[in-house]
Amino acid sequence: MKAMLNARSKRGQSGLHYSLTPTVSVYTFTNDMGRPRITQHDRRSILFPLRLSPRETAFFSRKARDLGESVASVLRNGGMLYIKMRGKDGSQKRKEKKQ
Repeated sequence: MKAMLNARSKRGQSGLHYSLTPTVSVYTFTNDMGRPRITQHDRRSILFPLRLSPRETAFFSRKARDLGESVASVLRNGGMLYIKMRGKDGSQKRKEKKQ
C-alpha cells in the first residue's frame, strides 16, 4: 500500500497531492512496434546489374541527391515511367497524318 501511495501521491508545499490518473509506463515494447513487416511479394531481394559510365553515374547521383531520393529509387521509378509511357505493344510508333 505504501508503494502504491508513493506512486500516486506527491508531497508539495501545501501538503499531500494525489494523482487522478494511474501511473503509465511509457517504455513499453511490443512485437508490433516500429516499421511494419514487408510481405514476401513486396520484398526487394533481387539485384539487377547495370553498367553506367562515370558521367552517367555522376548525373544520376547528382539528380537523385537534388530530389532527396536514392539512385536506386530514381532508376526504379524512371524505368516504370518509361514503360508506362510506351505503347501497349512496347513501341512508340507515330501515327501518320492522313492527307
